[in-house]
Amino acid sequence: MSKEEEFTMLQSDLHYDPLLEPTRDSRDGKAARWCVVQTHQHSESLAERHLLSQNFRTYLPKRKRTVRHARSVKTVCSAYFDCYLFVSLAVDQQSWYPINSTVGVRKLVMSHGVPTPAPYGVVESLISATDDDGILHPDVLLRPGQRIRITDGPFSDQLGVLDYVGRAGAVRILLDIMNRSIPITIDRDNISIVSQN
Repeated sequence: MSKEEEFTMLQSDLHYDPLLEPTRDSRDGKAARWCVVQTHQHSESLAERHLLSQNFRTYLPKRKRTVRHARSVKTVCSAYFDCYLFVSLAVDQQSWYPINSTVGVRKLVMSHGVPTPAPYGVVESLISATDDDGILHPDVLLRPGQRIRITDGPFSDQLGVLDYVGRAGAVRILLDIMNRSIPITIDRDNISIVSQN
């Protein structure tokens, strides 16, 4: 499966959440939206660095992968979507033309001569599934109310309801113990989704 197909599949699994919608700019009511930037091969981090130096807000989801070369094996971080990253733009207020000439950037994805924004909630949901190191965990696109199974630790195989998702990788789950809902906080790597809310 190509990264474009994987992105489309992830996008179809995400839901619209009005709380994730960007806040309106007070000057003329326009909001900054996440737009897609196509980069040169293996230049996602380079393009991100140069966009950040131009004061653009970026999001580059990453993944860990194992690389074998000769007799050595190492784990490296690379872009989750090969040749793509996201940039936040208020198209009517910001000058976005410099993006196309930024080092590492191939082009800004456009429609009718204007940058094409991603649908509301898509990039925001990806950001919520990203840990502090920038690693995207698409299997853990968590939302409060989902039925969760704990996969490791003292509460292994217990079922609960997701109550809260923290940005640092911790989640709070409500477990039904002796007819009471008991909140516990565990690492999101130790859970699996049983059902959607």
